[in-house]
Amino acid sequence: MSDMARNDDEVKGLLERLARLPVANVGDAMDRISAVDSAIRPMWRGARVVARAYTVLTRSGDNQGIHEAIDRAASGEVLVSNGFADTSRALVGELLAGRAKASHLAGFVIDGAVRDVDEIERLGVPVFARAVTPAGPYKMGPHRQQVPIALGGQCVLPGDVIVADADGVVVIAFAQLATTVVAAEGIQSNEIAKKAASAERMRDG
Repeated sequence: MSDMARNDDEVKGLLERLARLPVANVGDAMDRISAVDSAIRPMWRGARVVARAYTVLTRSGDNQGIHEAIDRAASGEVLVSNGFADTSRALVGELLAGRAKASHLAGFVIDGAVRDVDEIERLGVPVFARAVTPAGPYKMGPHRQQVPIALGGQCVLPGDVIVADADGVVVIAFAQLATTVVAAEGIQSNEIAKKAASAERMRDG
């Protein structure tokens, strides 16, 4: 069965398996060419995302599209926005993070700036972004919802899977989800075995 034909329960199971894997192992499983620009990083320690993408293309410094996306995205999705790497104005802050939490969204990945990071951490909403600035956004548009977007050098289609932790962000094309999970699990198992063998050699030392 192709990944595109998988039902919701199967996809949920694959995402749960992904959630147990480090992003580095997932990136290695995709030939190390799926990582987003390292400038896009977690805004608070411990933030993590494993979710399907709801994509937003928005004008630099303008978050009208993100406001609308929070109302349109499905529970469990992560809002992924191409803000054209503009760091002069924050596209997400405490109020939007609070709305996202109330809507049970998985968080935000923003190719742009955010603000109110202490309050966002307090809310426990995972946010990954390029920068922090106190300057607020415009809300005039234009924007596009659920279209292919660029994100830190990667292409993200609606429904692709975002995996993000302290090491950064990787993008999994939905059609490659199952094969990527299996490959990443194999890499993790191999690393665990190597660590165990190394520890045993040190004990025998």
